[in-house]
Amino acid sequence: MNAGPDPGLPRDYPAHWEADVILSDGGTAHIRPIRPSDGALLRPFWSRLSQRTIYFRYFNVRRGLSDEDIARTTNVDQWVRGALVALISGEIVALAHWEGRPRSAADAAGPPNAPGTPGTPGTPDAAGSRGGADGRPAPDAEVAFLVEDAQQGRGLGSVLLEHLAAAAAERGVRRFDADVLSENQQMIRVFLDAGYTVARTWESGGVRLSFDIAPTARSVDVMRAREHRAEAASMNRLLHPRAIAVVGAGRDRSSLGNIVLRNLLAGGFDGPVYPVNPAAAAGEGAVASVRAYASVEDTPRPVDLAVLCVSAEVIPAVVAACGRHGVRGLVVVTDQRDDAADARLASDARANGMRVVGPASLGIQNPAVGLNASLVERMPPAGRIGCYSQSGPLGGALLEAAAGRRLGFSVFVSAGDRADVSGNDLLQYWEADPSTGVALMHLETFGNPRKFARLARRLGRDTPIVVVLSERTPLDEALLRQAGVIGVDRVSQGLDVALLLANQPLPGGNRVAVVGDSRALVRFTARAADAAGLAVREVLLPVGSTAEAFRDALVSASAEVDALLVIAVRLPSSLPGLAAAGVGVAAGIGAAAAAPLVRVPLLATVRATEASPELGAIPAYPSPEGAVAALRRAVGYAHWRALPSGAVPATQVRAEEARRLVAGTTGRLTDGAAGELLACYGIEVVPRRVVGSADEAVEAAALLGWPVVLKALSDGYRHRPDLGGQRLDLPDPAAVHAAWRSLAERLGPGAPIVAQRMVPGGVAVVAGAEQHPRFGPLVSFGLAGPATELLGDRVHHILPLTDADAARLVRSVRAAPLLFGYRGAEPVDVAALEDLLLRLARLVDDIGGVKHLTLEPVIVSVDRVSVLSADIVLAPPTPRADAGPRRFWRPVADLPARPEPRAGSAQRVPTVHNRLP
Repeated sequence: MNAGPDPGLPRDYPAHWEADVILSDGGTAHIRPIRPSDGALLRPFWSRLSQRTIYFRYFNVRRGLSDEDIARTTNVDQWVRGALVALISGEIVALAHWEGRPRSAADAAGPPNAPGTPGTPGTPDAAGSRGGADGRPAPDAEVAFLVEDAQQGRGLGSVLLEHLAAAAAERGVRRFDADVLSENQQMIRVFLDAGYTVARTWESGGVRLSFDIAPTARSVDVMRAREHRAEAASMNRLLHPRAIAVVGAGRDRSSLGNIVLRNLLAGGFDGPVYPVNPAAAAGEGAVASVRAYASVEDTPRPVDLAVLCVSAEVIPAVVAACGRHGVRGLVVVTDQRDDAADARLASDARANGMRVVGPASLGIQNPAVGLNASLVERMPPAGRIGCYSQSGPLGGALLEAAAGRRLGFSVFVSAGDRADVSGNDLLQYWEADPSTGVALMHLETFGNPRKFARLARRLGRDTPIVVVLSERTPLDEALLRQAGVIGVDRVSQGLDVALLLANQPLPGGNRVAVVGDSRALVRFTARAADAAGLAVREVLLPVGSTAEAFRDALVSASAEVDALLVIAVRLPSSLPGLAAAGVGVAAGIGAAAAAPLVRVPLLATVRATEASPELGAIPAYPSPEGAVAALRRAVGYAHWRALPSGAVPATQVRAEEARRLVAGTTGRLTDGAAGELLACYGIEVVPRRVVGSADEAVEAAALLGWPVVLKALSDGYRHRPDLGGQRLDLPDPAAVHAAWRSLAERLGPGAPIVAQRMVPGGVAVVAGAEQHPRFGPLVSFGLAGPATELLGDRVHHILPLTDADAARLVRSVRAAPLLFGYRGAEPVDVAALEDLLLRLARLVDDIGGVKHLTLEPVIVSVDRVSVLSADIVLAPPTPRADAGPRRFWRPVADLPARPEPRAGSAQRVPTVHNRLP
């Protein structure tokens, strides 16, 4: 268990640096700042180090730690000198620290923080509470690591480097220097493989490594690749255990533990299964004819997986016992119904090196190894569908329905209350699992939506992902669509499309041939396909056609379409002649599917109580609507996969200057401040001046450039040119005076008016950005005007935004034809508009406190975009779950409250009108 509050902690102890992490072999550890009270843990840590490890760290042999050594190591200010420790089962297993020097006057003349540090969500600015430069570190610091011999090779050095760099950067350190012996190749590789640009200089017997610690594109890629391997490995340990203990395995056949035990024994698991039941163990008793043990610590080692079916109050003690016994993972069937207890369960397990499925989990299954550690007796055969369910009851329904359809699963995981293992962990596992060809998930929430989108987009390029998610919000829809995920409302729909994707190739387009010998059924199915947006060709065979006729028709049609949908009728056995004919037709369909010339997906609609076994692996559906819906979703997924993924352009921006401009600022920015911020990202706002008279308007025009525009600033007239609050294209002072008189007469005395240079005509659009509390940074786009607002023709895109995404975003609004020469109009500069959206995306990604940013109107003309007005509101930045070093995700419920979003935000867009690309 992680240590609780320490009365000896410094007042400014950086608790937000604490993190649970997954190691490269799938185990876990807890990272935290070193504490003054850690001396009692340092001595046993030192005793477990070999002389070779000590020599590599200190360049000489040291026999022990003096009191002075311990005091210096544990008493650091976490500014000039900082240190982190990694703990497993309450013992220190690794130490990392930086040794800096106080910032000098020469250092203070440079940038105060590492790139990306000021305003980083969830972290104080380096100036913090130190009161000026005196207590702050210089930009460079020495760094060193010490990892216990038994823990080396598990990735502790790499993950500690990530966290140490983030902590030091927060304090103002910009560069790490490390002196390493030439023969210590393992430590050298830690630095070189981290993705930083490392400078090397060789000195007598050693090498000096120096590198800037600001995250780079390569270091982020390296971190995410390691994250993928570690999380996949942690799932592999859970799903491929060598031995299993069922804690709470009672003798009552209706008890949860007894059910799990019997399912494990019946599933064919090859390893040992140990029931743990103190009462049954008395006198060498047994449960289900298997010897029982009084404690998990009494079972023979190793035990990789423990299934907990005990009362909630004893779970902490059981978790501790599992940690002491070296258990690698837990499946907690018990429903604790206590969020605090769930959090403690996850924390205790991770601190002891274990992952947790649950609590309130239905269990896990891996049919290929006979693992049925679940409450469901029925286990599907081994197959290509990987299944994850948040809901236990719905997971049970998935298993029963899959078995009824003869669907095979690679794995099944019921997450329950998701104290630890989530759907994102399964996405990581499936990417590395060759036996999973389709991912089927039931989700109630995305958890960490941005990470889900990143993982799903990557996995989806090779493996289709089907998500059952009812009551989806507009941003839920956007996330699924952008990541190429097939979203469905019901379990039956998810199984329908998974059945197709697991057994047939992807369609190359939307052309489908409907083949059958029943005019009514062929026509009915064709109409359903046409309504679903598929291009339909009807192939009607004579009534009573033979198996050969079906086979030949299917082979012939396959050359001209992208998918085949055949209608088969299986009649009752009470009509022996007709029933035999139906079986023959099914055999003909199966023969067509095996024909080498048929390279398109083949589906069957079987009008019967059950599908014919002669169809083999051909997906069979009881209704034409189900088959058509599954095919339509497969066509959509194939289309997404064929689209270019694009890249995030390396836009030249002044991000550091932008961060300094907004540091510590909240609320609505002035026009000048907003213009400065946008200029850092290459976005120019056309200058304007507030004027109080016609003469002032003429003076402003002379400064801004002729011709000019006069516009009312009153709320009722802003962005409403149809209300007569603007006078356009004024070429000279006389025109300005006349326009002023006209506006003053309409608006009344004292109404605010601005003068602005006239820009080329074009299409008016609105571009925006914001930090969403759940989905993170996003951008929005739509055409300007009240009609567009009324119809909700606004689209949103969750970051990252690639160049291909920006192109699709612009084209996804209903009014997009206006940008491309609608009814003879000249097309406008869409490329410049896409570039504007990409720059906005970069801004909102860099600046964590953008609550609301709207550019309205933006005039897109033939050769440019002109931003006429910008409204930017800043709020205190919120922590971003996808930023910084690897760590377990923190639920949104833990985030600080944010102000109520303004109208027009993605957080308040009506579901019924909002369309998303």
